[in-house]
Amino acid sequence: MTLSACAQSTPPQQAGDRPQDEVPNQQTLANGDRQYGFENGCVIVLEPRRAVVRSEGPGCELYQRDIALLYASAD
Repeated sequence: MTLSACAQSTPPQQAGDRPQDEVPNQQTLANGDRQYGFENGCVIVLEPRRAVVRSEGPGCELYQRDIALLYASAD
């Protein structure tokens, strides 16, 4: 006997299925700024030496900014 509250109705998500797990395309611009691009067209540009957002595209989600800042802080 299984309780319906305990039964799993959907399979667990794979690690790559979550948008928060996306790895952005990284590029260093001519002026030293770091650009992070995502599959949905979001582009976030950060300052050369600090993890500070210089510009962000209109279609960017908050988690994409967080991902770009995380990658920048590791540089």
